[in-house]
Amino acid sequence: MDSGFNMEHLFQAFAELDRPAHMGRLVRGLIHNINGPLQNISMLLELMERNHSRIDELVRVLPIPDPADLSRLLDSQKGRVGRLLDQVQVFSEMLRDFMTLHEIEANESEIDVNLILEKLGRVYKADLFFKHQVALRMELAPHVPLLRVLGRHLIPALHHLIQNALTALRTAPAKEIVLASEVTREGVAVRVEDSGCGLPDEMSAEELFNPFVTRWPAEVVECEADRKHLGLGLSIVRHLLAPYGAESRLEAKGTGTRALLLLPVPGTFCRTRG
Repeated sequence: MDSGFNMEHLFQAFAELDRPAHMGRLVRGLIHNINGPLQNISMLLELMERNHSRIDELVRVLPIPDPADLSRLLDSQKGRVGRLLDQVQVFSEMLRDFMTLHEIEANESEIDVNLILEKLGRVYKADLFFKHQVALRMELAPHVPLLRVLGRHLIPALHHLIQNALTALRTAPAKEIVLASEVTREGVAVRVEDSGCGLPDEMSAEELFNPFVTRWPAEVVECEADRKHLGLGLSIVRHLLAPYGAESRLEAKGTGTRALLLLPVPGTFCRTRG
């Protein structure tokens, strides 16, 4: 492989990695600008809901040709307001989840793995494929110790593993992802499992952690024509977490794949990397 070919791949990789960074900044701006209006909408809807009680009282004392018809209209209006409140609540919770993950990435404090997995599971509901076609199962161990791993290293690593799981599910008949944590004698194990296409037969799972190695089936790649599969995700996972002494590996699991991270406790707290 000549140097020109390597350089072209590197530029493609940098471009692909830079795009999510720009999108992340846009999302943070969106969150900042939309949170205030959402709070106002929520407050106004709550006031409307309370005003319906007063309208009910007035209806009982006013001469109305068909009180039953008005009552049905008011009930229908109450239902609409209730559904609006529910939708605003869902949106507000999603924004809070985004902000929580952003704060964990920005801080250099110990992290709660279970909290991160919970928030990621909810944030990914913003992905339409995940929301409408994928079943999510959470298997979180109780009393997981806090880890001295930077959030800006663990969260991107988990993003890559979850994104790989979603890619593997594109053509799977049964689509399920499992996000799990477990306390072991060696540390905290984090699992991202899918019921997708599985590992390739022509190479070992370890080889998939090498940069620019990718072996997605053609039908899976066709389903994600808008994405470039450069074979960088797993190598980035290992690069981000190796300074903490973390292990990362892939395992076949009948139907699908299990991505496993073993994070030592307390681990090495690294403040010098970006």
